[in-house]
Amino acid sequence: MNPRKDYQTALALRLEGKTYGEIRNTFGIPKSTLSVWFSKLKVSKKAQRIIESKRGNGYLKLIEFNKIRTLNIKEENERIRKDYESKINNLSNRELMILGAALYWGEGYKNFNIKRNGTYPYICFGNSDPQMIAAFIEFLKRILGISKEKIKGQVMIYPNLNPKKSVDYWQSITKIPKENFRYQVALSRASQRKRPKHLLPYGTLQLRVSRRQEFFKIKGLIDGIIKSLD
Repeated sequence: MNPRKDYQTALALRLEGKTYGEIRNTFGIPKSTLSVWFSKLKVSKKAQRIIESKRGNGYLKLIEFNKIRTLNIKEENERIRKDYESKINNLSNRELMILGAALYWGEGYKNFNIKRNGTYPYICFGNSDPQMIAAFIEFLKRILGISKEKIKGQVMIYPNLNPKKSVDYWQSITKIPKENFRYQVALSRASQRKRPKHLLPYGTLQLRVSRRQEFFKIKGLIDGIIKSLD
């Protein structure tokens, strides 16, 4: 390797309007070396236009590459989603039983203290996801035999939301009788700061069923799941 010869060759190419990348690919000279060699080099306007044109083309190619890559990733994600969606058919009662117990395990109220407040435990499940709410109602109906007439709905909304629209929305999702709904405006310190409506456009729905025995059935299912994982 002759550094002097390499320099002269690279210099000639640079003066012709070759980019560092092109010179590196042709002669294997690192870009860092070329940058040191030509940091103060003045090329002709013609050569500069050629270099800038190539840079622009490279930038456009990079944008196009990123667009294609993003599209390919989206298509791959959708293929994966559809593939695993097809693995779930109609849920059997056993599968729905496990699903409902798992939902309550994650989103239901479980910490009742009878000695402290004298109240009996009841089913209390809340979420802002309409599909999750609908799934839990199906669990109540099919597994625990609880009709929608026995379910109470409490809509928790923020001051900037319309109560009627929120109640109407959740009633349309759950098909629970309208007279079973109540709403409550959250007045916590955090809620007093105006929240964007798109985050929780209809608030959160809390389902309540005053059935002590059914509460303990759910608790037993949760305990069974826990033991099965030991």
